[in-house]
Amino acid sequence: MIRSKAPQMGTLVGLLLLLPAAACGQSRQPSGSMKAAVAKSTAGMTVTDFTARREQRILSADTDGDGKVSKAEFLASRNSGKGDPARRFGRLDRNADGWLDKQEITSVMARRFSRLDTNGDGVVTPAERAAAKTTKNGNDPES
Repeated sequence: MIRSKAPQMGTLVGLLLLLPAAACGQSRQPSGSMKAAVAKSTAGMTVTDFTARREQRILSADTDGDGKVSKAEFLASRNSGKGDPARRFGRLDRNADGWLDKQEITSVMARRFSRLDTNGDGVVTPAERAAAKTTKNGNDPES
């Protein structure tokens, strides 16, 4: 007896046609890095994240690649923005040697973090940062 493969083939084609529809019905999940970014923006920042971010921003002014930022490099990179960049450099340069290095920046930013972390839980939330902006401290090294 010869069997017809047409009914089986029709079933197979029908199932294959349903696959795109099933895929379209699934919601797209954000990637792991996207989830982390969203969580961080709503939950806050740890001292490690806080200092690393600022360290990277300040050290980006190191044009000669020596791992330190001179006052001239700092001033050249801060040609726009609010506040006096020379005064800000003076507040960041705690040892007054005319250079900002990674260790010095980390130390200053860790102190800043502890001032911002008003509840002492080790995380600075967007609410804590907003509160700090409304009660601007005159000793803020970033102002």
